[in-house]
Amino acid sequence: MSMDTDSMELVELEGIEDEQSAVARGRGTLLRLCVVAASILASIVVLSVLPILGATYPHSRVMVPSLTGPADALLQMFGLTPVLVAVAALTVLALIRRLPYGIGAVISLVVGASLTTAAVRNWADGWVPASALPNGYVCACISLICAATLVAAPRFLPMVWGLGAVAAITVSSAAVVGGAASIVGVVTTLLIVVGWWAGSSAVMLYSPIAAAREAQNPLDTAALAFRERMR
Repeated sequence: MSMDTDSMELVELEGIEDEQSAVARGRGTLLRLCVVAASILASIVVLSVLPILGATYPHSRVMVPSLTGPADALLQMFGLTPVLVAVAALTVLALIRRLPYGIGAVISLVVGASLTTAAVRNWADGWVPASALPNGYVCACISLICAATLVAAPRFLPMVWGLGAVAAITVSSAAVVGGAASIVGVVTTLLIVVGWWAGSSAVMLYSPIAAAREAQNPLDTAALAFRERMR
């Protein structure tokens, strides 16, 4: 009887832990969705509402002419090819860590933020100075940093956030000093990336569930996806 009682208590404890985890995931998802909504609203206010109300943003200018060359060289490090290489490395890391949703989260974050930046620049062109629009190089840098936080091991997260913050500040400063963007442009870029990071991190909250399901039955995830597609 003692063994049966212990087993029942263990099952009950596991059920309580699962319920608590589900509640925590629900709250985390809701919080991240609120961040997405806030970033969209803030972007609309900065790029549309304020200019309509008469707000004007200063044009960017080269602050330190001697640093223009190094600043441009630093920004070029986040061109198309380097970014694709970095995305590939992060997807490999997601595979190594067996994060079922890691690859999709990384790609959606980096590519989604970049495409949104291009779309916003095209949409808001003429309303505000070009330097106030989101900058592609700054977007690539910050989105890669945020993507790395999604797939990095928990013990490395403080280091990733710390070094990432330094890199983001450095690249943003290079864009401002070199005249490629203004402070407003950096802010609008940050709003876009934060929105995509919040959405992608919400997906990653459910990655452990998928990993546990695949560990029990590797074909379970594929079978569920196939059944949903056939409906």
